[in-house]
Amino acid sequence: MKLLLAALALLLAGCATPQPGPTPEEAFKFGGISMPASGKVLETKYERGIDVRYRVVLTLPAEDVPRLLEASGFAPGALKDDQLIDGRRVYREVTVDGTTVHLSLFTT
Repeated sequence: MKLLLAALALLLAGCATPQPGPTPEEAFKFGGISMPASGKVLETKYERGIDVRYRVVLTLPAEDVPRLLEASGFAPGALKDDQLIDGRRVYREVTVDGTTVHLSLFTT
């Protein structure tokens, strides 16, 4: 009985091991984002179900936000768009709050 409980505990511990988080590079590639060298990633999250969503929070000097948008293929003045990237439609939203930039990159 003790052996069975020990084996069960090991199995459950293996199931609880967190998967490694997404890298910012994976998120940028997924969303066709070209990050300026002046930017610093603060957080990257990944949700996967029927659809895929990356959320990236970064800090970027305000004067470099237009560079990020232009280099990433956004239309002038646009903070939302959709692009065909690697054969899938990716919806991209950018929210700017001072020097904090939030990227939401998702399929639907």
